[in-house]
Amino acid sequence: MRAVILSALTLLLVTACGPRWYYHQLNWMIPWYVDDYLDLDSAQRSALENRLAHQLDWYCRTQLPVYAAFLKSVKQDFEAPGQSITRDRFAHYLETLEQYWKGLMARIGPDVADIVITASDDQIEELFRNIEKENLERQRTYVDPPPREILQNRAHRMVDRLEQWIGDLTSAQYAAVEKWSHDMGATTDLWLANRRRQQQAFRNLIATRAVDPTFKEKFTILLVSPEVVRTKAYQVQLDRNIALMLDLLTDIEKTLTDAQRSHLLAYLESLAEDFDRLACQIPPKDAQ
Repeated sequence: MRAVILSALTLLLVTACGPRWYYHQLNWMIPWYVDDYLDLDSAQRSALENRLAHQLDWYCRTQLPVYAAFLKSVKQDFEAPGQSITRDRFAHYLETLEQYWKGLMARIGPDVADIVITASDDQIEELFRNIEKENLERQRTYVDPPPREILQNRAHRMVDRLEQWIGDLTSAQYAAVEKWSHDMGATTDLWLANRRRQQQAFRNLIATRAVDPTFKEKFTILLVSPEVVRTKAYQVQLDRNIALMLDLLTDIEKTLTDAQRSHLLAYLESLAEDFDRLACQIPPKDAQ
């Protein structure tokens, strides 16, 4: 469901794949992205575009400077001479990013709910049919392959992500990634089951949109706190996965070569500069 409610806004920026280019295209990219899931009528599309313009203005004035400051603080941590990044510090980075996400969901949730309220039953059926098609594609990619292939593919994806940030990995770092993937095990079935459970919770809630006066508030709460529909078993698995991820990042940081650290610092600086350039100037009365 998140993919339908403008999650591209964060994904396109935080992944840092050319944020300066992507950000200025979001006013047409997001409606185009939504079209993959839902065929909006002219009134709904106009409402989406108007609300999107307002939210993008808020986003560039208030959020991008925060992202830039965060990246600069991370850079300072990594360039401190003779100081390793602790596991607790990596956990702090993760918690900070989660709060940024929750803040974004809390901001756009009411707007998205207002548009959902105008959707017909046929449109809602179309939406969830398309979501399930995506689920089946993810199942074929991440769940159905043999366990050995799942572990290898996960390791390859992690290597790609790490190399974006620090450059080519050493043999010891490759081994650490492979161990991490092996320790994770085949958990994608639980992940997909949780994804479907969240989607069903949204579907049940959306069915009440015309009769529940608190629909907008409930919709936003579910966006901000999807953990409310997680099973205990899945939460235990998720906590374990996060712990393994923090262990991996801590181990990788300890083995950074001088060239890798230089690559990372330059990359962080470049991203922070991009966000600073994208940030809108806040009018004096708003700043006050």
